[in-house]
Amino acid sequence: MRILWRFLLVILVALLVMWSFRAAAYRSLVHYKVVGQRPPVPALALSTAEPDGLDQAIAAALDSTAARLHFSTGKVNSNPALLLHGGPANCIGYAALCAALIKGQLEAAGLSDRYVVEAVIGKMYAGDQDLHAFFTSPFWKDHDVVRIADLTSNEVIVLDPTLYDHVGIGRVSFRSKN
Repeated sequence: MRILWRFLLVILVALLVMWSFRAAAYRSLVHYKVVGQRPPVPALALSTAEPDGLDQAIAAALDSTAARLHFSTGKVNSNPALLLHGGPANCIGYAALCAALIKGQLEAAGLSDRYVVEAVIGKMYAGDQDLHAFFTSPFWKDHDVVRIADLTSNEVIVLDPTLYDHVGIGRVSFRSKN
């Protein structure tokens, strides 16, 4: 009986460690490449406090997007102004709403001239393997994410709001198109 309890304790500790480092593990295994653009999204304001910088704007937008939307593979709307009120969305709607909320947060903080925020079409890769190649449905042919470019430092941040809603990982690894 003592061996069983020790085994269960080891399994529990291993699961806790894996959960704690899930973001780092995911970013080391999976990277995204941008393969297309979506139309520009409008800036939408949140009724929260004005952010101090980009990190707070990202956190508020990811949390708000996750709280308002739930994932659906059915026919859904991707208009961020309509999604602001909540409802079902696919990755296109998640990315559009999150990008619009980040834009609104950055405008409220007076930082909109420094950053370019856009919803983009991406592909997910593990090494050189396109993960979308494992699916036959056209629904899974790509995955929309949010790209934020800092015009002063040329840094690029890529966010996956859908992934954030499901497992709490917002920032993802990004590699250039080529």
